Amino acid sequence: MDSINYRVRIGDSHLHPDQVIQIDTQLKAVLASKQSFLKHCYTLKQLADDTQIPLHHLSAFINQRYGMHFNDLINYYRVHHCKLKILDEEWKQKTLAAIGIESGFNNRNTFSTAFKKVIGLSPSVFLKSIQENNPLKKEEV
Repeated sequence: MDSINYRVRIGDSHLHPDQVIQIDTQLKAVLASKQSFLKHCYTLKQLADDTQIPLHHLSAFINQRYGMHFNDLINYYRVHHCKLKILDEEWKQKTLAAIGIESGFNNRNTFSTAFKKVIGLSPSVFLKSIQENNPLKKEEV
């Protein structure tokens, strides 16, 4: 998601490269600061309102710039949020499913599918790999 595609087509024209950079910066800033992706049933319209980017520009931008649909983009952010929670050892107090729900996923299956698509491992396999790389000391058991 880091290389800029300067060719974003809106109808019969293209956005100017400066507009592409501006939308990219604005979108990432809003997603990082507001973390609206944590809301259940978050929509493209709500993201357009949050970023103050016209809906049709935002949709075309996400599709062409990131090569994914809106739901995939939101799930990407949700998965990375979950990954941080797992790395922060929240799994010791909560189930993986609970972490997924707190991160905006509607259910465990959607969470698992999105996690595997983004990370390449299911949440439980990812957690197991973390645990194997950071074994508990005997006195902690």
